[in-house]
Amino acid sequence: MNYENDITAEELFQLTDALSQESDTLQIIDKTMQLAQLACNADGVSYYTISDDNFLRLVYSHSRSLKIHKLGSDNKYYTIPTYLPDQKKVNPKTIIVTSALNQEVINTPNIYATEYDNDVYLKWDEDLRYKTVSMLVIPIFNYKHRIIGIAQFINALDINGRTISFTTKAQEKAQSVCSLMVPYLENHKLSEDYDQLLESFIEVLARAIDAKSPYTGSHCQRVPVIARMLATAAVQQDHGPLKNFEMSEDDWYALNIASWLHDCGKVTTPEYIVDKATKLETINNRIHEIRNRFEILRREAHIDYLKKRLKNTDTQEKLQTEFINKVHQLEDDFDFVANCNIGDTPLTDKDVARLQQIAQIKFIRYFNRMKGLSWAERDAIKDVELFSHPSYENLIQNRDDQVNAPFNRGELYNLTIRSGTINKKEREKINEHIVVTIDMLKALPFPKELSNVVEYAGAHHERIDGHGYPNGLTGEQMSIPAKIMAIADIFEALTANDRPYKEPKKLSTVLSIMQHMKNSGHIDPDLYEVFIKNKVYEEYASQYISPEQIDEIKPEDYL
Repeated sequence: MNYENDITAEELFQLTDALSQESDTLQIIDKTMQLAQLACNADGVSYYTISDDNFLRLVYSHSRSLKIHKLGSDNKYYTIPTYLPDQKKVNPKTIIVTSALNQEVINTPNIYATEYDNDVYLKWDEDLRYKTVSMLVIPIFNYKHRIIGIAQFINALDINGRTISFTTKAQEKAQSVCSLMVPYLENHKLSEDYDQLLESFIEVLARAIDAKSPYTGSHCQRVPVIARMLATAAVQQDHGPLKNFEMSEDDWYALNIASWLHDCGKVTTPEYIVDKATKLETINNRIHEIRNRFEILRREAHIDYLKKRLKNTDTQEKLQTEFINKVHQLEDDFDFVANCNIGDTPLTDKDVARLQQIAQIKFIRYFNRMKGLSWAERDAIKDVELFSHPSYENLIQNRDDQVNAPFNRGELYNLTIRSGTINKKEREKINEHIVVTIDMLKALPFPKELSNVVEYAGAHHERIDGHGYPNGLTGEQMSIPAKIMAIADIFEALTANDRPYKEPKKLSTVLSIMQHMKNSGHIDPDLYEVFIKNKVYEEYASQYISPEQIDEIKPEDYL
């Protein structure tokens, strides 16, 4: 007499309806296994997944008599993941491994009367005072007939609760119910695979942007860390302006993607601008060209001195003094030019006037300047005749081939940059990466739940006082995650120790700068307060900032 249960059409409909609304794989397995367990009237049921990398994992177990119901990692107590290829030469094998490797249904009336490795069931029975007898093991296949899991049913029961064998009919019912979950598992896996592909693509793109510059190799990878830390602290606020701030699962996902992609527009920014450590830097630091001209002037001064000595135009002492004074003046002028090139100290009107005066010093060029040029450089030169013959040239120049380049590379033009190392056109090009980022992200067909990615990523250079770029948004026009992005970007840049245009800053200096930015309307004061009071800076610094940059911080000093 068969004691398995007849599953009604209503029960099957309820199961498929429940599975269609379920997004959690373990819940899909749970609901299906419970109905399959009922169909074959088993006391216990377990489910093992088989991953793409051939690992067998117990992810679900349920026992009526023992009142056990475990999902996911809770099942690690019973068994550890098994790498199936390693099991091919193992003998004896467990019944689960045998079913997986042979891709066959195994139905045995008494597991201990078989030659399988039953150590796990012996331990189970001993620990829980249970008696495992009959067992039905069913491999689960996807639509490509690839095995994706194993359903295991333990101890079929008769009407009196006594253990019996699993009948052929019970086996068929269990298989039928198990097959119902396959499309949902596959759809869920397909969705996960697409999500993973998207995230991998995003990370690859972000790493490529970082790799483009040898000096910003971690920026796109670390901004997401800071953003996540600050967002977590903000969500946890139970008082103050942020007490009602919450983030849904989609919001967290959007913030993560936006954090990784916030600088994707930098793929269009020339490396030498991003990495411009000195005013004269392009592909190389052109201070060396100017140094060579000073060397020429020094040699000319030396030659002039020697000629005067030969002609006895004056006493040796006076001629030596004249030569030494010229050399000292050249050395002093070059030191001044070299210091201006660094860009650490803002230039005054007096400094600019001196640069312009030094630039007018002449030297003789003998060799043809037109030789060895690209066609673009040749086309930019207006007076070809002048460039082709020896002539006097300024010590510091703004030549046609420099000024008419895609970016103004004039030596005097760049040396007279008042502050920093970036000129106006280069600054515009750097700022342009935000517009490019927004355009790139707008071109991607993000699903509705990720529609905020563009806003979060594109606002990290906006200011709450409306003086940021590219759109001049005010704090009221920006979402909290967008403001979080701005703080994360600033803090990473200030604490980074791999930038050629600045020395690594102490943490106290960084926080002082950010405090000023808060007071001047640059960053959101409420989020800044959370950043300081919750010591987000400390959590990040302990993992990502060089120990020599970390000094003693009293949070109250920076509020």
